[in-house]
Amino acid sequence: MIDGARLFELSTLTAYLGLLMWIGIRAARQVKTSLDYTVAGRDVAWVVVLSTTAATMVGGGASIGSVADVYRTGITFALITCAWHIQLIVTGLWIAPRLRGLNLLTVAEFFGQKFGEGARQLAVLNCLIFLVGALVAQLVAMGTITQTVLDIPYPVAVLGGAAIVVYYSTVGGIRAVVKTDVLQFVILVGGIGAASAYLYAQNGGFVGMAENVDPAQFQLVNEHWSGIKIATMFAAFLLGEMLVPPYAVRCFIARDSRQARWGVAGGGIFLLCFLPVATCVLGLAAQSDPAVVAEIQSHQAGGAADAQVVFPTLMRRTFPPAIAGVMIAALIAAVMSSGDSCLSCISTIVMEDIYRATVDRQATDASLLRLGKYATLCVGGVAAVCACLFSDIVKILSFVYDFWAPTMVFPFLVGIFWYRRERVMASVVAMMSGFLAALSWRFGREYLLDYLVAQDVQIDPTLIEDFQPALFGLLVSIVAFVITLPLARKKTLGRWTEPLPATAREE
Repeated sequence: MIDGARLFELSTLTAYLGLLMWIGIRAARQVKTSLDYTVAGRDVAWVVVLSTTAATMVGGGASIGSVADVYRTGITFALITCAWHIQLIVTGLWIAPRLRGLNLLTVAEFFGQKFGEGARQLAVLNCLIFLVGALVAQLVAMGTITQTVLDIPYPVAVLGGAAIVVYYSTVGGIRAVVKTDVLQFVILVGGIGAASAYLYAQNGGFVGMAENVDPAQFQLVNEHWSGIKIATMFAAFLLGEMLVPPYAVRCFIARDSRQARWGVAGGGIFLLCFLPVATCVLGLAAQSDPAVVAEIQSHQAGGAADAQVVFPTLMRRTFPPAIAGVMIAALIAAVMSSGDSCLSCISTIVMEDIYRATVDRQATDASLLRLGKYATLCVGGVAAVCACLFSDIVKILSFVYDFWAPTMVFPFLVGIFWYRRERVMASVVAMMSGFLAALSWRFGREYLLDYLVAQDVQIDPTLIEDFQPALFGLLVSIVAFVITLPLARKKTLGRWTEPLPATAREE
């Protein structure tokens, strides 16, 4: 039998999820064309861009995953996450206005116009790797929250939460995503902010928490964090989400270049001042409370793979049902706001980069819109199944970061700030080299370390184990560009390095 406290929590969550469904249905009425579905008619004000950008950033990794890592490894992880927000500020101030001026729909379209068909196809591949991986991570977070709150099997929790996100993303596209993100932004900022402020005061601030946790939690370099790991992880987080499709789309939907600049940069500034501190407080507060620690350990003993139950457990143990229900809704808001953005971007890629670009260049607007909805539905289902099989949020995000930065970031910056026709070939070589280097380092560094040990080479293992594939691949990408540039200024690979014309669309 459900007691009154649990009934109140369930009622709060049901009301919140019902409101999201209603917003999705309302937004669907405003979707008349494929441009409405993919870029919200390019008429979004900066304050809404700020809200949807910040809500998208605070996903499962930045909330549940980050609190879990602070709980396990200390404040260092919270400081490293500052890299996420710094890249938003950089993107907003210097890159967003340029992207908005190009009237693009997808990141791959940018690569096609600058570097040709080969770069476009490689960009499509990397966008899909990132978006599907990020979507799976959000569904894992959603399943973890729902399982903890409702005490139901994890697969059921994942599939139930995914059904709601997939529904409103399918019927309303980016318009539904933006509208729900504004609501989710208010809830997650209010919920996470109030929770961290309350726990900070209750535990006597950082001084009080330091008396109740392992002193290593406050050490930047400890058993979990070497200097090389801190530096390379910070670089991986800084570059791993730079210019990824969900943030690029926030540039595309803005009303003009100025709205894009302050919307994206404003989201980064707000989060930099708010989220790392809140994450730090929540992780340390959980570590300070013996009852919370005991319950987390019982979850792990029951088969949980990691400490991802920290955040929802802390909320339920700390607050009365009336407040805990709102806090849990804030967690779900954080996850959904990232998951729906990934779904929207994937449907746009299917519509524009795959179908229109390679199957039917004369596709009608109605057929593209219909295809986008089918794609959202199908990809959401596949991602939900994957989330049932893989359950570590931070590991999933680390995997997708490994391939985005080496392949995409440096050529992207060349295309925006330093583009010339004679640099196209070198940029394409840099993309391919970065991808292959990251792939080789991620799956081959253990073999390299074993070989060096077998050859009796004296080397600190952490120099190899903690050096992140994203940074290694990025360095190889830059070196490949520098070497290739003077050798291939006037060489091409035919149509593969011939810049594509801009796609004509009604705006």
